[in-house]
Amino acid sequence: MHCCIAAAEMTLPRRIVDCHHHFLAPDEPFHATLGALGAPAYTAEQYAADSAGLPIEKTVHIEALAEDGAGEAAYVDALASRGACKVAAIVANCDLSAPDAAAALDKIQAASARVRGIRYILDYDGPFDGECPTHVACKAHATDYLRDASAAAAFERGFALLAARGLSFDLQLCPAQMEAAAAMISRHPGVPVVIDHMGKPWRLRADGGAADAAELAAWRKGMAALAALPQVSCKLSMLGVAVPGWPAGGAKEELLRGLVLETISLFGARRCMFNSNWHINGAVSNSDAGDVPSDEALTMASLFERFHGWVAHLGEAEREALFAGSAERFYRI
Repeated sequence: MHCCIAAAEMTLPRRIVDCHHHFLAPDEPFHATLGALGAPAYTAEQYAADSAGLPIEKTVHIEALAEDGAGEAAYVDALASRGACKVAAIVANCDLSAPDAAAALDKIQAASARVRGIRYILDYDGPFDGECPTHVACKAHATDYLRDASAAAAFERGFALLAARGLSFDLQLCPAQMEAAAAMISRHPGVPVVIDHMGKPWRLRADGGAADAAELAAWRKGMAALAALPQVSCKLSMLGVAVPGWPAGGAKEELLRGLVLETISLFGARRCMFNSNWHINGAVSNSDAGDVPSDEALTMASLFERFHGWVAHLGEAEREALFAGSAERFYRI
């Protein structure tokens, strides 16, 4: 028995649209960064094995630090076209701040009819050191594209191109950037946006201390600003960033479940979506660092069982939205 859910309630959703996962091809030129980081390959066949027995009907492939967004999109499209995976939509990488962003977007859309959106990782809160919320993807450019005035202006020019192309944006950021993001997004109501990984509140201790209180205050303020915008949705995934070690249960799982339910209440079930973020293994999928021992036994099935247990008290229509319908609407699949 886990702290939140009786064993009898550990069931799976009726159907799943896994709207956030990655294939890794570090030997391919478009994944040169992954190769440099020493990441192992993670293939469509491995994903199929890891998800065996789950009622996954469709998936959405999210870019994985791709240098060449069009190249990665073409690679994933080829896998889907030959039936190696259930990818129905692709979210590609594109540096929207670049002067040639329009041409890059044209190339990406030409690479695959499955492309539905763009992600360019933005979480920056100081120089990358592995201990702060700044993502390793931001290490090279060391730029805050949401709060630095000149960089933000360049990024917004590229962001504005998405609406006319029918593209959405996957927003990966940290809580300190949320109000700036909300201000920018409000100026572009025609661009659907989904927050990745519940906005990534950072390494809560579940000890009731001042550090947790400060982090949660910033997260709540930012999430409220984003939720006020009707075109913004939220993904519920990679939750080990928020509460490391939550799979062990106890106070950590209680805290995390509360934050998940708070997010669903804030956005509504039709604007929230559970997903696996699956790549490599359970520990890495739960948290990029993959360094918490209690996460190592996490399987995709047990992850979705825990998610489903947390929302067992909700109505069938809400659960259907959280595990499938919201993702289908957002990604038009």
